[in-house]
Amino acid sequence: DDNFATIVTAVREGRVVWDDLRKVLLVNTPINNAQGMSVLFGLLFGLDETPLSAIQVLYCNLICAVTLGFVCAVEPAEDGIMDQPPRRVGKRLIGRFLFLRIAIGTITLVACTVGSVFWTKAEDYDLEERRSQGLNVLSFGAIGVTMSARFARKSAFHMRTFQGNALAWWSYVIMGGLQVFITYTPGLNDTIFTMAPMDGFQWGIVVIFMITVLVVMEAEKAIRGVITERKYYEEDVEDDDGPTPDNTPLPEEVNRFGKNQELAH
Repeated sequence: DDNFATIVTAVREGRVVWDDLRKVLLVNTPINNAQGMSVLFGLLFGLDETPLSAIQVLYCNLICAVTLGFVCAVEPAEDGIMDQPPRRVGKRLIGRFLFLRIAIGTITLVACTVGSVFWTKAEDYDLEERRSQGLNVLSFGAIGVTMSARFARKSAFHMRTFQGNALAWWSYVIMGGLQVFITYTPGLNDTIFTMAPMDGFQWGIVVIFMITVLVVMEAEKAIRGVITERKYYEEDVEDDDGPTPDNTPLPEEVNRFGKNQELAH
């Protein structure tokens, strides 16, 4: 197919797929990291019991991957995606800026999850209530990461957050509904998840840390935009250090082919 319109469409779709793969990694990797590292650092910083139980970690891993990870996999193209320069040849899927974002997301989620458990411990909440706190902060913090990750170049503090991908808000609702369900359902919360119902003060902590995660992720994006002077991953573009173009002369058959084409017309 030598239709240039088809070529442009193919390039656009390829860029969308590339962006969405990176967004899925930006969502799933920090969440998966935080699930295990919250347990590790909670114990290292002096908790007597793990801030999350094993079944909570497995549950969070499954639910976040199915709901939040899926959202970014079907995210439509961002505005201006075709205005960006071509990616550098040999560009890695996880470049330095994406790696930095993953690290920031991981650190923020771990700090918020462990910090919320210490906060409730200082308020004399019991182990089950602290684990409810930890899981809900982690899960709703993951929503904050997803809200930011949906836009690689643009801010999430915009009306675009409510547009473009209806599945995003459905996934947030499902995620939140499941959290409320396992937190308050008798037998399910205490017997299986070793949790307890939460009061208004604890939900306030969840909201504070969810907003904190979103603000931190958006702040990194804004700072990166100022530094690079464009809302895109800097290492995606061509640079002078890239591979030299191939200047190998074409074979004679190509020239004969061109002449034959002219004669045919």
